[in-house]
Amino acid sequence: MWRSGNHLLGRKQRRLRELSRKSWGAWALLAGLLLLVWGGAAGYGYWSFRKLTASDHLPEIALQANNDLVYDLSKLEPGQSRFFTYPTSSSDRSKVLVNRDSDGIVRAAFATCTTCYSFRGQHHLKEGQFMCGQCQTAMRIGDRNERMTADKSCVAVPVPFSVESNKVVVRAQAITQGTIALAEAARKGANRAGASSSPQAARP
Repeated sequence: MWRSGNHLLGRKQRRLRELSRKSWGAWALLAGLLLLVWGGAAGYGYWSFRKLTASDHLPEIALQANNDLVYDLSKLEPGQSRFFTYPTSSSDRSKVLVNRDSDGIVRAAFATCTTCYSFRGQHHLKEGQFMCGQCQTAMRIGDRNERMTADKSCVAVPVPFSVESNKVVVRAQAITQGTIALAEAARKGANRAGASSSPQAARP
């Protein structure tokens, strides 16, 4: 009887140990799956962040006078941008932005708007977006044939371009002529803003 009782007790203990091992195995499997999911999500988030910021700190590409801007689009992933500078005088360089948005649409524009023209040296890229140095908000890049008007603030002024053999091409003449027109539009806008805020303009 004693021996039979010990035998039953031993069987119960073995079953408990077996159940315990299976339980721990299931928990270990679940933990492994959770770690795999979390790790994948973290990896994807890091990859997405790296993709967005990949062009943020790239050096500007300096163009020579009378040379067209030609850039291979295979080097520009969706959601990325690249800056180029062109000499418009002996002491000044105009900055042009080439962007490929998340849908793959290519745009080229001067890296400033008419409203914030005087802050053009402070405009920058942040996580793939073109940020206004004055407003500290994302600046929309104008479409190819979009007409810039005085009421369109913080829209980067488009510059004529073409895509040839998977290369974006901006002619040197388009940059020089566009730079003059942009500076003149910014000057007129500043004059209008100054006139509307003057004490005389405020009189009834």
